[in-house]
Amino acid sequence: MTHDKATHRPKGRRRPPLAWLLARGIHRTLVGFLLVAALLGVAAGFAIHTAISGWAGVDGTGMACLAVALFLALWPLSWMASVRIAWPLQRLATVAVELRDGALGSRDQLGTAEGPPEVGQVAGALRGMADRVARQLKDQRALMAAVSHELRSPLGRARVLIEMAREGSAPPSVHDDLQAEIDAMDGLVGDLLAAARIDFEAVSPRLIPAAELALRAVAAARLPPETFEAGRPPVEGDVRADPTLLARALATLLDNGSRYGGKTVRLRLSEPAGRADRLRFEVEDDGPGFAPGDEIRAFEPFWRGPDSRPRGEGLGLALVRQIAEAHGGQAGAENREEGGARVWIELGRG
Repeated sequence: MTHDKATHRPKGRRRPPLAWLLARGIHRTLVGFLLVAALLGVAAGFAIHTAISGWAGVDGTGMACLAVALFLALWPLSWMASVRIAWPLQRLATVAVELRDGALGSRDQLGTAEGPPEVGQVAGALRGMADRVARQLKDQRALMAAVSHELRSPLGRARVLIEMAREGSAPPSVHDDLQAEIDAMDGLVGDLLAAARIDFEAVSPRLIPAAELALRAVAAARLPPETFEAGRPPVEGDVRADPTLLARALATLLDNGSRYGGKTVRLRLSEPAGRADRLRFEVEDDGPGFAPGDEIRAFEPFWRGPDSRPRGEGLGLALVRQIAEAHGGQAGAENREEGGARVWIELGRG
């Protein structure tokens, strides 16, 4: 027999306590129904027998004794039936209380749920909910640890610049350097807030003109308007998305392209082959592209390639994928045949 680490209670089949030998909620109800059924059955049988044979040899006392005899015979059966029904429900209630109190390890007991199939369905749903909460807590702890680590770099560099300024040995670009560190921390906090909105399902999608949003993203990234290409022929339409989150995703794609993608960066609006119900925002560049396997690892939080020269803080493409999946879409990356890389986010049309 194994033990649950969180509650130190044995898992597996447990016997009902002594209190269950007495009448409880479901047991009392079931026994009452059986008693009424026995009385009605005796009365109906006696009436039918009297109507058919004309014999009324059984008096009221005999009928009452027959009803009591039937009740005493059926009581053990009712006890077994009520325990069979109610005990698994009691176990589910106990585990639910433990989960409410934060003992997520108690969800392992749900794998041994017994009783009717409906109880198993409830146990499975409760187990799935507890697994999801545990997974989210684990991801959030990992994210907070990574964010804490990433914040130390710009804070440390800003502290050094401030000390140099106090001593009069700071470089002429000290103000620009401090602004860059502040922008890095602001971007990291913005990514964290966007990820929190997704975790708490605070996504508010609405219809957005795709081309208009792409142009605004290009302008916000301080790139020339010709960076945006609507395709040939031009692709038009709306996407159903949260404006703030989608703008964050496009800003991240453009920022990554400018940092790592070489001299030329393009944001193209396209329609995936065979998917007229979707629109794709693609950011292309003429840089070195991805090393084998990096097009997958690039979507891990805080991942940087081995040859990444510029530093960068933030969730990056991991946040882009989160935003896409929160809208029922997807994100991906690949190398272009003519050189460079292509990173995209694909969403459903409005």
